[in-house]
Amino acid sequence: MKSNPAQFAEINLLPEDPFFTTILGRTIRWALTAGRYLVIFTELIVIVSFATRFKLDRQRTDLNSAIDQKKAVIQSYGNLEKNFRQVQARLAYFKAVSHNRINTDLFLQLTKIIPNDVTIDKLTITDDHVNVSGLVPSQIAFNTLITNLQTSAYFTHVSVGKIEKNAKSENFKFQFTAQIKQTSSKSVKNNKLK
Repeated sequence: MKSNPAQFAEINLLPEDPFFTTILGRTIRWALTAGRYLVIFTELIVIVSFATRFKLDRQRTDLNSAIDQKKAVIQSYGNLEKNFRQVQARLAYFKAVSHNRINTDLFLQLTKIIPNDVTIDKLTITDDHVNVSGLVPSQIAFNTLITNLQTSAYFTHVSVGKIEKNAKSENFKFQFTAQIKQTSSKSVKNNKLK
């Protein structure tokens, strides 16, 4: 004969509280269960953010030190850049001036015209004009200078800009502008080409 298997009966020694069968009780039970998971999840987020803070602080420190090093390098090149820009400006000026050939005969003519006791402070030469300023020891020397300019075959339209007595010495300050005769400059250029 076959023996009947023993039947197991469930015996609950802790009876269920009737409060948890109500809607409010089930809501509280769900909140307590879900709340436990929420607390665990929140703690995990806090731990991860706390650990991430150390990493981010280290990255920030590394970036600040890298910025300081690069700033020091850039500041060390400050004078180099300034010098480089000055050289560029000089090269640009030289390039602009090198296209305009200065008539060297102009200097020879000026040395013939200007008396020995006249001091030139500034000489500006353009394509068709000469602007000269300087000091002359007397009115007679200045008259000689202007007469030489007016009688020169190389200059025309002589215009005296100023003549005034120097307060510190007996000299006179002067400034004049003269136009270069085109025929003289063309003949000089033709002679150079030959």
